[in-house]
Amino acid sequence: MEALLMKELSLSRVQPSGHSGGGCISQGRSYDTDRGCLYVKSNHKAEARQMFEGELASLDAVRQTGTIRVPNPIKVIDQPGGGAALVMEHLNMRSLNRHSAALGEQLADLHLHNQRLREQLDRDSGIVGKGAGQADMAHVDKFGFHAVTCCGSIPLVNDWLEDWVAFYCRQRIQPQMALLEESSGDREARELWAQLQLIYLFAGSSGTQRVYLRAVSSTFGWFRTQV
Repeated sequence: MEALLMKELSLSRVQPSGHSGGGCISQGRSYDTDRGCLYVKSNHKAEARQMFEGELASLDAVRQTGTIRVPNPIKVIDQPGGGAALVMEHLNMRSLNRHSAALGEQLADLHLHNQRLREQLDRDSGIVGKGAGQADMAHVDKFGFHAVTCCGSIPLVNDWLEDWVAFYCRQRIQPQMALLEESSGDREARELWAQLQLIYLFAGSSGTQRVYLRAVSSTFGWFRTQV
C-alpha cells in the first residue's frame, strides 16, 4: 500500500502510523506522510470502487455544508490485486465523549442545512441586486443524490425525484423487497408490499402520504421512518 500511495498521490514519504482497524466490509489503516496523516480504507471486492466513490462524494457534500467536521476525502485508487481504496484525511477520534452535546447540535444543523438555504433564498429574493444562485451552496428542491451510494456493499438508486415518498418507496423499499424476493421468495412480504403499493397510488395529499408511511413502518419492523 505504501508504494501505491506514493505513486498515486505523488508522496515522498509514507509510513504506517500504527492506527488500524476495520469493520465487517472494509479494512482501514493510517499512514504518516509528507502531506500529513492519512487514513486509507481498502476493500478487495469488485464493487469497491463504486462504494468508495459514493463515500467520497458523500463526505465532500457534508464537508461543503460547514456544519460538522468530517475527514477531507482525497482520492479513490485502484488496488493492483483487485478492489479499491479510499484515501482521506486522518482525524483523531479519541476522547470524544465530552463533545457529544456539540455533535448532536451539529448533526441537527446538518439535517436543517438545506431548509435554511431555502429560507435564506426566500429572504434574499426581496433584496434588490441579490438574485438566485449567488449563495455559496444552492438549495436542493428534489430528493436524491448526484452519485451512487451504498448500504454496505449494496448500491442504492439515488435518481432525483420530486416527491420524497416516491423516492423512499421506489428507491429504498422496493430494491430491498426485490432482494428479499430473490433470496428467499417470501410470499407474505410480497403480498404486504403489494397492499402498500396500492395505498401509495392513492397518496395524493401530504396527509395520505403520512398514513402510507405509517403503514410501511408498522408493517415492516425493519423499515423505520418519522412522519
